[in-house]
Amino acid sequence: MVLMMSSYTEYVFHFNSNGEVIRIPRAKWNRIRDGEASVKEYANQAVYIAYAYILLENRKPDYCPRIDGAIYYFHTDGRIILERPYYTCLLDDIDKSEDDIIYLFDRRKKKEVADKYHWTLNSQQIQKVIDCIW
Repeated sequence: MVLMMSSYTEYVFHFNSNGEVIRIPRAKWNRIRDGEASVKEYANQAVYIAYAYILLENRKPDYCPRIDGAIYYFHTDGRIILERPYYTCLLDDIDKSEDDIIYLFDRRKKKEVADKYHWTLNSQQIQKVIDCIW
């Protein structure tokens, strides 16, 4: 009897300006995201990335419970502009007040930052990602 092992993995996809979806190897994307590699074709662009979280059965894609979108901004040399530490601090601090007052300025700033770094895939984009997986 063979015991089947399940595990999750993350696939990374790039949506280019033509709407085409291209899978990026995870190791390559880690080098790009960490600033270790530059990508000349991304220079001076906002790059739309989709993260697909995949359940694997015997190292083959079986189920995709979630797909998230992120926007990364690149310098002229093809390296990512790292503004995200501010983003994570902002989300940690917003709406935490001792006096239970809702600060509208903080809410607006949170929305601006979320709009700048996140995007929601529509049904056609989700289908393109799924088609690339299977």
